[in-house]
Amino acid sequence: MFSTLFMLVVNVFRTLDKTISNLEMELAAARATQESIMDGSPASDSSGKRKYLMVVGINTAFSSRKRRDSVRATWMPTG
Repeated sequence: MFSTLFMLVVNVFRTLDKTISNLEMELAAARATQESIMDGSPASDSSGKRKYLMVVGINTAFSSRKRRDSVRATWMPTG
């Protein structure tokens, strides 16, 4: 009876150890993801560098076409 109880306790501790290890790995991954989001860098990227797309809207409700073209030439890249 003692050996059966002992084996049961050993199995419980093994299961708990595995569960704790898995939770620690998940926590570390979640912290790394949160850190990368806060830093603005990608968590994992195969190329090592992530490209970001930025869209800027400009209100060009000017009455003159020259003014609109001037603003577009200032803010819009050519080529």
